[in-house]
Amino acid sequence: MPTMTLGAPSLPGAPPRQEQKTFPWRTVLAVVLKVAAGVALAWLLIWLMAGHSSGDSIVRLLRFWVFGITLPGTVLWRLASPFRHNLVEDFAAGSLVGVSVLLLVYMAVAPIGLQAWAWLWIVPVFVAAVCVPSWRRRCLSRVERPINPLTAWLIAGACALPIYGIGRYRNLVPAPYSDARSNSPDMAFHQALSASAKYDFPLQAPYLQGEQMDYHYFWHQFTAATAWATGVDLTDLVYTIGWIPLLLAGCALIFALTDRIAPGSRWAGSLAIAVAGIGGTVNAYPNVSLPGEGLTNYVWGSPTQNLGGGLIALMALLGVDLLRGRSSAGSYVLFVLIGVAASGSKATVLPLIICGFGLVLFIRIFYRRFAVNALVLIGVLGAVFLAAIVVVFGNHSSGLAVRPWITFAKIGTYPLTAKEVGWGEYDHGAMWTSGIIVCLSLLLGSAGLLVLAGTTARWFRDPGMIFLVGIAIAGFGGMVLTDQPGTSQMYFHRTAVPVIAALAAAGAWMLVFWFADRRSGIAVLASVLGGAGATYLAREITRANPGDGKPFRRPDGTLTGLVTPWLWTLLFLLLVAGLVTGLWKLAKRRGRPSRIAMASFVLAGMGAGLLLPVQTMLNYREVTLQPQTDKYPLGPTQTQTDAAHWLRDHTSPSDLVATNAHCAMKNASGCDVRHFWISALSERHLLVEGWGYTNTINDLVAATGKSPNGLPFWDEQKLEDNDRAFVSPTRDNLRLLRAKYGVRWLYADPTQTAVSQNLNTLATLRYATPDALIYELP
Repeated sequence: MPTMTLGAPSLPGAPPRQEQKTFPWRTVLAVVLKVAAGVALAWLLIWLMAGHSSGDSIVRLLRFWVFGITLPGTVLWRLASPFRHNLVEDFAAGSLVGVSVLLLVYMAVAPIGLQAWAWLWIVPVFVAAVCVPSWRRRCLSRVERPINPLTAWLIAGACALPIYGIGRYRNLVPAPYSDARSNSPDMAFHQALSASAKYDFPLQAPYLQGEQMDYHYFWHQFTAATAWATGVDLTDLVYTIGWIPLLLAGCALIFALTDRIAPGSRWAGSLAIAVAGIGGTVNAYPNVSLPGEGLTNYVWGSPTQNLGGGLIALMALLGVDLLRGRSSAGSYVLFVLIGVAASGSKATVLPLIICGFGLVLFIRIFYRRFAVNALVLIGVLGAVFLAAIVVVFGNHSSGLAVRPWITFAKIGTYPLTAKEVGWGEYDHGAMWTSGIIVCLSLLLGSAGLLVLAGTTARWFRDPGMIFLVGIAIAGFGGMVLTDQPGTSQMYFHRTAVPVIAALAAAGAWMLVFWFADRRSGIAVLASVLGGAGATYLAREITRANPGDGKPFRRPDGTLTGLVTPWLWTLLFLLLVAGLVTGLWKLAKRRGRPSRIAMASFVLAGMGAGLLLPVQTMLNYREVTLQPQTDKYPLGPTQTQTDAAHWLRDHTSPSDLVATNAHCAMKNASGCDVRHFWISALSERHLLVEGWGYTNTINDLVAATGKSPNGLPFWDEQKLEDNDRAFVSPTRDNLRLLRAKYGVRWLYADPTQTAVSQNLNTLATLRYATPDALIYELP
């Protein structure tokens, strides 16, 4: 009997009807929009890279990052992780996995002289992924929760903020080593160590022959490996283009981490990137600089922090999965591998991760549970860190000491409010004032943390959240409880900034989630923009009424103007919250007024922290440098740079060079001994160039408490033998340099000291410019 079907009748003998399928326009449009977001971000990155680098260098670097780091790293990430969340997470995590494996392989093959071939680690990874069917299926499987187009554009915009903030400014200053007035001794230091990493194992301080470098130097090993694999000059990798892919991967991982604790949110991850990238600090004072803890303020000048920040985000991501039981055996292996890479990338990473697991262990006991996996991971990471202390750091503390609250005598408002005290003493009242102001500025900029503090009952049962909170507490505690020369204790907090930003964004998301309104993103945007506007108005009112302080202390010694700017700021933030709440309810949207107001205030505080960095970026202009004088040499001229490059191209890596240049800058206080650029550019060891940032100097600073940049050289005889060859050379003292120290080349800088004409008869002049002379010793 024929069956009946709904719809138009079929003609006898006609073929069966086939259901028509409509073209998936929505799916195609969504893919196009997401690709467009990626293309827009890629165009911005390439435009910034092209500021001071050649197209050939950019192509070679990006090609290596894609095929030599990201793709093989993504293969390992997918093999180790049982879940496929989204491609942003896969590629970001894969990039940092690839970086970790590359630097570890590089250090493994460096002792046998195979540095140039470390990149071949990708071959067995690709071969295994292609040849093993089960692995191939895992690597090619589809993601479970693809991001939507709006989220893709928000992520692209948020990642663009810190990268543009750094890259655009760097392109407005002269190209590296092209103008003597534009010089960064710290970056030359990192380039010199990267040059050593190309040829030496273990790492040396090439600007001071015989001084081994006990330091978190894994970034320098990675940079050397990249230089060997790509042929890109170290100057480009250190200064202009090498930092960009690394920062992009780290920012994208902040989104992935936030997605773990605010799942499904379209905006929380992007807000976390913005807070970590450029925000996190609210400043109510128009004429005072409070410490900016966004990535923009330090990842370029501290490339080790750029790597360490990305690795702690990756370890936090993996740690959350491990504690929640959403992992496999491969996840544990990968976590330990990343931990080994992190141990020598930034000294602050593993202590914070261990503290995070420690808080999990402590709190789970109150629920009558024992976190065995947390205890095991503490033991493993503790062993890795102890090994790093011996092998990488050589048991040197670099001057780190437990000195609670001293940090606030070095940052914030302390210099503007402190009374005159004796050497080594502090005005404790001014320290407390500075500490309160700095803490208030950081708390407002990450106001979502207030939500977590008030909702502990909701997340205390989630070991992943406890773990992240433990990292955040340890980062702040390390900054407050310790002291180090150059205020390096700040890097405890800075290392935790990606986690702090993710927690703050998750706290704000929890409030907005309670709205249960599909249009809540409008309230989020209005609150963030309103917070920025509120801070702008408060600062303008304060600027128009400066009071009689300079800026805070009256002539009679009393203080003024400390509290009022914050009252204006808080008042306007509350007004923003009230206005958003009122408009939201007038529009008859869902949510309790109290929750809407609280969420709006929190988001407004986080938006307020974005104001000053955005204003700064909008006001970028070509940098105008002051005229240079003979008394204040800062860095190399273009001709001196060319001379150092000639030395690199015409000498052997084993050749030792002597120079008369020791001062990066001369001023009223003496000589700044951070002179590193000759060893950085020539990629050769120098007998004595500078002696800053060495283990010996760090030990002297810890013992004396003096500034590390002006201490005299401890080996007076060696320095005298070195300098005599330029000022008053004879055959005997040149023979001494060659026989006793092994010097073969002299790099003479006439702008530093007088160079004797006798050198022209005692040594062979091989290269000459008005400010650089290179001699070869007989």
